Order: sequence, then C-alpha cells, then structure tokens
Amino acid sequence: MELVDTHAHLEMPQFADDLEPVLYRAVEAGVQSVLTVGTDLASSRRCVALAGQFPKRVYAAVGLHPNYVAEGQPTDWAEIRELARHDAVLAVGETGLDFHHECTPHPQQMDSLVQHVDLALTLDKPLIIHARKADEAVLEVLSSRRGPLRGVRHCFDASAQTAARYVDLGFHVSIGGLVTRPGYKKLKAAVRSLPGDRLLLETDCPYQTPEAHRGQRNEPAFLVDTARAAAELRGESAVELARITTANARRLFAIPADSEKD
Repeated sequence: MELVDTHAHLEMPQFADDLEPVLYRAVEAGVQSVLTVGTDLASSRRCVALAGQFPKRVYAAVGLHPNYVAEGQPTDWAEIRELARHDAVLAVGETGLDFHHECTPHPQQMDSLVQHVDLALTLDKPLIIHARKADEAVLEVLSSRRGPLRGVRHCFDASAQTAARYVDLGFHVSIGGLVTRPGYKKLKAAVRSLPGDRLLLETDCPYQTPEAHRGQRNEPAFLVDTARAAAELRGESAVELARITTANARRLFAIPADSEKD
C-alpha cells in the first residue's frame, strides 16, 4: 500500500528532535511523500528548508493561516509570494477562514484569503483551504474568483452537501484522523458520498491523531489508520483506496510518480 500525506506540519517543534526517524517510519508504513504546510512566514520558510533537506520525500506549501494573519508583519506577504515560486513548493496555503477561534478580524481573514486565491491563480498552483465554522463564506469567495482555480478543503469535517459544493468548484476533499473516531456521522456520510477522484488523505500531524494512537503525537505513518477507516466506510479495500488517493495527490500537486526513489 502506497500513500501520500497531503497535509502535515513537520516544520513544527514537535518534530525537531526526531524527524528522520519519523520519515523512516512513514516510508516503512507506505507513506512515500509528505506535503508539509506553512501557517505563517517562519513556518513557511522551514517548510521550504525541509523540502530541500529531504528531496523527493518532503514537499512544501507556504501561506498564512487565518488564525495567524493578525500576528504577522506587513512585509510577510511579499516574502510568502516569493517563497511560493520555489520549485519544491507545490501549493499555496494553508489559507481560509476560521470563525471559531476568532484570532483575526473577519475582514482581515477575508482579505488574506483573496490574496492567496489570486496567488494560486497567478502561479497555477493548488490552494489549501482551512475552514472552521466558515465553509459557507469560503465557498462564496472561491466561487467568485475567475480562472482555473483548484485545490483542497483540508481536514474535512462537514456534511456531504458541503463536500459536494467543493467538488463542484473543482476542489478535492481531504480526510484526516477524525474519520477513525467514534461519532462524526456527517463526516462519515461525506466520505461515503465523495467521488473517488476527489478524495485525499492527510494526517494534519502533529494534530488529529487517529483513534488507535490517541494520546500520542500524530505522524505520517499513522495515515494508514485513516486509509483503512475511510476504505471501510466506502466498502473498498485499503489497497484500492490508497491507489486512488495517491493518484489524486500526485495529479493535484504534481508529485512525481517516482518520488520514493533516490
């Protein structure tokens, strides 16, 4: 079984002391590639550095998470724009809207999202969307932009109807460790209903640890648990789901098919 972790935060301090063993365990589990995703300027720089340190294993995305936009400096966006042009940067984000934590005023979040959307269109790179109690507003922004916009609603946790609206806009929907936990009926219904060619898998590590590993730091190797849970919900084998979602990830993010090779 071969997998791609389409959303991780390997740049975070939780992985500072043992990243090489983490990546080794990932490969042993079948996770050949990991997209590590920036949330502010400093973490975006680290994502690009990690992609350089672990070529063909780690790829980068750069952006300003809505919860951290208000903390940044006026010059941060200019550097994010430059980082986004790097060859190892496969996507723009994560960006989006978060109406749960309320760390950044809504108008400032909205302005940042629009900037990220326009950058993704300019560079012809996919967009990574975060939405917390804000899917309706995010969908309104995405549907208003003109051009061949594509991307993913990461760490999906909403209804099948909301998932279908992202798919209608040309987006993928990514499933994380929540699908392994009891409850989450709306999410699980969405997983059953999604077209296979729009489904992705992620860990969002070090967060959202799958149920079997609760209490531990999440890491890319645990993506196997999510794949098995999603496959069971869809009535598919884990091997087949891995094949489909890996092909989807490679197509969306332009990850080379031989990324596991040195």
